[in-house]
Amino acid sequence: MRTTAVVIALLLLAAACGPGAAEGPKPKPHDTSGWVGANYTPTYCVNQVQMWHEFKPDVIERELAAARKHFALTTLRVFLHNIVYDAEGDKLLDRMDKFLSICRRTGIRPGFEFFDDCHRRKGIVLAPQQPPVDGYHNGRWAACPQDRHRKPENMPKFKAYVQGVVRRFRADKRVRWWEVYNEPNKSIFSQNLRKRGYAWAKGLKPVQPVLCCWNDSAETDIVDAHNYGPDFRAWDRQADLNPRKGTLFTEAGARWYHTRTRSNGTPTEVVAWLRGRKAAGKTAPGVCLCWELMVGNSHCRWYWGTRRGAPEPPVPWCGLLWPDGTPVSLAEAEAVRTYITGKPRAMLFEDFQTAAKTPAAPRGWKAYGAASRTGGYLALSPGVKMVAGKTDWRDYVLEAAVMLRGGRGDAGLIFRVNDPGKGKDRMRGYYAGFNTKKLCLGRMNNNRRELAAFDMAKLPSAPKLNGWSLLRIAVEGKRIRVWLNAMHDDPGLRIDYRDDSRNAVPAGAVGVRADGVAAWFDDVVVLPVGEPPRPAKVKASPGK
Repeated sequence: MRTTAVVIALLLLAAACGPGAAEGPKPKPHDTSGWVGANYTPTYCVNQVQMWHEFKPDVIERELAAARKHFALTTLRVFLHNIVYDAEGDKLLDRMDKFLSICRRTGIRPGFEFFDDCHRRKGIVLAPQQPPVDGYHNGRWAACPQDRHRKPENMPKFKAYVQGVVRRFRADKRVRWWEVYNEPNKSIFSQNLRKRGYAWAKGLKPVQPVLCCWNDSAETDIVDAHNYGPDFRAWDRQADLNPRKGTLFTEAGARWYHTRTRSNGTPTEVVAWLRGRKAAGKTAPGVCLCWELMVGNSHCRWYWGTRRGAPEPPVPWCGLLWPDGTPVSLAEAEAVRTYITGKPRAMLFEDFQTAAKTPAAPRGWKAYGAASRTGGYLALSPGVKMVAGKTDWRDYVLEAAVMLRGGRGDAGLIFRVNDPGKGKDRMRGYYAGFNTKKLCLGRMNNNRRELAAFDMAKLPSAPKLNGWSLLRIAVEGKRIRVWLNAMHDDPGLRIDYRDDSRNAVPAGAVGVRADGVAAWFDDVVVLPVGEPPRPAKVKASPGK
């Protein structure tokens, strides 16, 4: 699913000036502020056809329970397909009913999508589906309808599909919305189907609103927005496009991919923007974050247009949860969950979004050396550290995104910090840091002694210069575990070490550190040790 700034600008202009925006009765505005979720396809599926044809309720229940537990999500956007309805309509409706029952048990109300002009327009059949290809973003996703079905004489069949589904669930409050068309192209056929689809759904007078891309038009009850950009002024314009209707971002950003030069609107950035709108007395639209819920066989962890066969990225571009049901980012989970519930779990959380560029250290942090903030990230010069938290913190999980910006040294996180002073080494505690080839765990006593190391050079997800890496540490008693750049089939536990020495440090604060390299940091979070680091055991090389 792809949007460019040019397309957004043209669509905003068309919605504001076109005749469709001014026609029809004034709809009652929809409060979508509590609609926070993601697009959903189970991890085992390459596309929506496979989801509904193979339908595995045990997998779905497990994944939705994880979404509710870690993110407190309230909604999902779920795609249907006419191929499944045409072949097994009654079975599809019964499976949708089962899906809605699972959603209700997990406190989620989904919306359903009928048509979509994105990705594979040919060759999709009911079964079997072709396997995913590494590097191929959404490479098996099924455009709906397929090219072979895009004929005017098939309009009655498409009407039966839309109305057959809506009729079954038109009064079902488990359904949040109906969505006619995702990103329709400008062809006469798509535009005709878009308009007819809206009329077919509305003609049954469903209790749910009926939506359609793009942005605002006469064929949508709520402004249906997409944005994958870092300029939140554009997001504001879409959010405020039609206050009489309200707005839902059915596609709300993605992470900063390691080969790109900017963010695409990460979950923490989107949540910070939503909080800012609320603080300013503006409406907060609903959002479907980071494209998809699961990092699965859709292969959307790779960026649009990535070459086929490309290695796993250090951090997935899209997806909130790994296949094992643990969050890709604990900071993202904390930000989203706290936004929805108002109940933070974190002992410390800092996304560097809301504070001013100066002073460099946010409230509660102390810098030892030159630091600055740029574009919502903390930038450290070589040889600098920053410390936050309390010296009596004993057992916890610490996580942050770290980007190496140039130089031959390493950067990472310090923990169980005591007696910090000027310079990178003056402290007692521990340090876990990395360069592009190696991850090291060290104990600090005004110098650094290596305790364990892991060779990252041969891993597909090895850290890259000017690309984010995700570093996670769990300290529990004398045990120290370090994760770096987990992958779809690799939990990412790189070091599992027990410090039984007499110099072990039992408690202390946390922080960030750059040694011989400039580095950026983002999304620092500290959580009780019960929060879910991914399980697995590895053998790290002992320190010298």
